[in-house]
Amino acid sequence: MADEDPKATVLLVTSDLSRATYLADALANSGFQVRHVTRGSEAITQSAMSLPDVVVIDPPLADMDVLYLCRYLSEGCELPILVSATNGREIDIVRALEAGADDYLVMPVRALELAARLRAVVRRTGNRRSGRPLAGRLSAGDLEIRLDEHEVYRKGVLIELSPIEFRLLACLVREAGRVVSHPKLIAQVWGPEYIECRHYLRVYIRYLRSKLEDDPHNPKLIASEWGVGYRFQFDPPLALPRSHG
Repeated sequence: MADEDPKATVLLVTSDLSRATYLADALANSGFQVRHVTRGSEAITQSAMSLPDVVVIDPPLADMDVLYLCRYLSEGCELPILVSATNGREIDIVRALEAGADDYLVMPVRALELAARLRAVVRRTGNRRSGRPLAGRLSAGDLEIRLDEHEVYRKGVLIELSPIEFRLLACLVREAGRVVSHPKLIAQVWGPEYIECRHYLRVYIRYLRSKLEDDPHNPKLIASEWGVGYRFQFDPPLALPRSHG
């Protein structure tokens, strides 16, 4: 039996009927069940009632800011979101990710790539949505990462992390003290389909630093190895003794 559910339900949110027809046909031909709404308010209602496996938002929407809808569905319904848009500016991609989108595709996109990216999103959220726990705990300095509960504590205080932030931190801590390359982190957290999406990694490293570091602009826990990757270091580097000679 395949790991992905061929009957995964996609809620398609777009007011462009020609785009809706193309996307719905492409997804249906790839084995997804598709529901289509034209307004953000309808997307909120449908998401609360039916809990689709993934939401595809195609901006602009007549009644609602897309970033607001992303935040609402991500935080309120904990739904994975893919934004498909004709605008491929990096600032717009970063804003969508910061608002809670799991992925961003620039249109036009091939049907096979769209289906692959959606399956990757569904696969990444599978453990959380199916209730299958990840066993074990990781400790690093004053951090405790409870894999089975998807919780992180620092000095006994719970730190709120998104699912992507949690996976990224767990990947870094598992190899604490060693540099983890950009491609490896991207493949483990998002999937091999995202190997060129390094801006995703930059965004979420910034999120983690803002939540874990005493001074995010001078990080001590998550160090950058420029052009290579990131290293989690929970022991401060030893200061070299001063020479008195």
